[in-house]
Amino acid sequence: MVTTNQETILSELKELLTKDLKQTFEAYGENVEKVLTPMRWKPLVLIVGNYSSGKSTFINELIGKDIQRTGQAPTDDSFTVLAYAENEEDEENVPGNTVVNDPNLPFEFLRAFGHSFISHFRLKRVHSPILRDFALIDTPGMLDSVTEKDRGYDYLGVIGELAKLSDVIVLMFDPHKAGTIKETYEAIRGTLPSSTGEDRVIYCLNRIDECDNIQDLVRSYGTLCWNLSQMTGRKDMPRIYLTYSPHHMQQRGLDVSAWENERDELIATIKTAPRMRLSHILQDAERAVRELGTMVEFFKNFKEAFWERAVPTIKIGAISAVLAFFMGDVFLNLLTGFPDSPLLSDILSGDVGFSSLILPVVNGVLVMALFIFYLQRIVFPRLVKRVLTYPDDYIELETRFKQDLWKKVRAKALSFLRAQAPRLIWMRHVKALSKIETFLNHHLERLYREITY
Repeated sequence: MVTTNQETILSELKELLTKDLKQTFEAYGENVEKVLTPMRWKPLVLIVGNYSSGKSTFINELIGKDIQRTGQAPTDDSFTVLAYAENEEDEENVPGNTVVNDPNLPFEFLRAFGHSFISHFRLKRVHSPILRDFALIDTPGMLDSVTEKDRGYDYLGVIGELAKLSDVIVLMFDPHKAGTIKETYEAIRGTLPSSTGEDRVIYCLNRIDECDNIQDLVRSYGTLCWNLSQMTGRKDMPRIYLTYSPHHMQQRGLDVSAWENERDELIATIKTAPRMRLSHILQDAERAVRELGTMVEFFKNFKEAFWERAVPTIKIGAISAVLAFFMGDVFLNLLTGFPDSPLLSDILSGDVGFSSLILPVVNGVLVMALFIFYLQRIVFPRLVKRVLTYPDDYIELETRFKQDLWKKVRAKALSFLRAQAPRLIWMRHVKALSKIETFLNHHLERLYREITY
């Protein structure tokens, strides 16, 4: 349940992001609504995994109703949000188009994945006490050798966006396909790490009741450990929960006492979603603001690099323009005899008129325009090209944390630079960084201290 203290912290966080940083986000092509979206609704638990890994069966047993279709082959090709209904009369199925257009739900961003996805997205309101404090999201099983064209939408893209919203992500495997599915590999290797923190991902070897004996289970567990080490690139393995279907165990007359604690601990971890939600929201806000700050720092360094080159050129141009103003007509007079009386002669004779200034002004403006042309057409494009070629030279990467931040925003920063380079040399990046640092080092630190469970 969300406490009064948590509601106060969330309300203050929203106000800080909206009032203090909204304009900064927008100035750099970002949308603060992406940070605010998770605050709209209740905690989320995302269930993903191979097809026939037992996701739907597990969900049915968790909520105490046969809501999701189950089977050995892929049985459901839809993303299904399971939310609480006050009573059985309130149970309903809400189509995807209604869900993504409901401003009270955090799924508006999913419209970007197109009508094909929306037709495979829905919300079910279910009368189940466990859904009072959080919602579950069941997903289509991951497949092998499948492409966006085959599904009609970007499946892994949807998984990534839902992962950003989720407080707990359960990644399920079954003993027969322990991590060998192509989409599973891509999700673990790229999608989930770029979307959420490792602490939110739970690994689960499900349906162990289908192993013929303990040797079969050990073989499947070892295979999964090996595959995960290859996919995550980690030497230290995360915990892998071992779970089963109580109904199937009873049918087969198997002893479940050795695995009851594993299953209970998995369910208990899932139930921590409401308690962890506030911490996750603060973490997500911090990550988004730090990523923005990294981009702003990069643009600040780009601006400084430009003005380091521009200021000497402008100074030389200004001096040249002054010389052209006073001496240009003198040299022209020596070469061509025109004008009859240069400006310096008129100044010495005390006979300076409007006509005396026309040619000097033209000379000064032409010289200054030449230097400005040089800046715009030669100095500036060369700098942009260099920055795009060697972007890492324009950002301080003194820590691993900073390197990870830069890795996430690098492509986005370069894309914005290509599109907005002229504007970036005039923007007030130092002021933007000051706002970001105030938020991180003052406001956010205080909110972290105020978290109570």
